[in-house]
Amino acid sequence: MRIVVIFSLLVLCFSARAQIDQDVSTLVDEKDFPNSVFISPDPPKPIKGWEMTTVSEEKVLKGEYPGEIIKFRFKGTAVGILVYSDNNSGIIEYSLDGQPWFELDTFSKDAETTLKGYTLDKDLKNRKHTLQIRIVERNNSESSGTSIKLRSFYFNKE
Repeated sequence: MRIVVIFSLLVLCFSARAQIDQDVSTLVDEKDFPNSVFISPDPPKPIKGWEMTTVSEEKVLKGEYPGEIIKFRFKGTAVGILVYSDNNSGIIEYSLDGQPWFELDTFSKDAETTLKGYTLDKDLKNRKHTLQIRIVERNNSESSGTSIKLRSFYFNKE
């Protein structure tokens, strides 16, 4: 297995990186995220297997290589991700607070890249949490790749 790469954004108080973005609020369930905070995944230093790039004139963290793990630390009651999906998108696994890994297929039949919101958990205790994400080796049989284009982490702050 490849060396695990970690980057973490510790969110105890909200810095300039946190952004309330009206354009993406329609992608987030307001019932589960009434006080949503969006965090750009812009690591302070490069991460092996992941790179900052631009999609639809927005900075995203793009990963294509299975096995490399990124971490996001936050305090809140729900967490999700905004991902640009297309017919080259792959499958991720995610784990919260060291619990079992769950799969999420980000593939879209559209050749055009579309921003999608995925709620990963909405029943968390209001405390500090750690989200881990990794790309899996296999992909959707219709996908031409394993690419993940992460636009934002988002969480509900209490």
